[in-house]
Amino acid sequence: MSIVGCSDAELVSKYVKGQEHALECLILRHSDGLLRKIYGKVLDEDLAQDLHQDVWMKFIRVAKAGDYKEKGKFSAFIHRMASNMIIDHFRREKRNPELSMERCSDGVLGMSDEGLNAEEIALKAQWHEDVKAAMEHLNEEQREVVFLRIYAGLSFKDIADETGVGINTALGRYRYALNNMRKILGVEID
Repeated sequence: MSIVGCSDAELVSKYVKGQEHALECLILRHSDGLLRKIYGKVLDEDLAQDLHQDVWMKFIRVAKAGDYKEKGKFSAFIHRMASNMIIDHFRREKRNPELSMERCSDGVLGMSDEGLNAEEIALKAQWHEDVKAAMEHLNEEQREVVFLRIYAGLSFKDIADETGVGINTALGRYRYALNNMRKILGVEID
């Protein structure tokens, strides 16, 4: 049987046994989808390329160490590994919240600085500061859910998986966090 016609599990097994070409087949098979997923989360082509490469390097270390266990589809494994690396990236970036706020302001507020006058830009910057300050008053669980949803761009299913809770718990924490932030910020709800 040709190595190209092998299943992912067979390719991983062949790679672990020393057939380097099997890794090339895995990468060719999964790179496009993986790179699209990463780019869709980070919205930066260079960063997406770096994270993509890091995912494959980590897989190589895991496979060579004999720590890869076939528990389902390889594609789910490699995509989960990418998701974890993206979350780790945003957690590291959280230490510098200004960069995070700037990168995602268009997505969070639905507007960019283009077309805004100086006063509107200053108000937007002040709003970012107020939101960051309000987040500091949330408990750790609520703050984590808000961060993962707004800044990391994760779905509630991914948030539930990442935090080890049910999806309804993740949704509830997010709802309570938003309500608490509205109170802190003095935002009225109709």
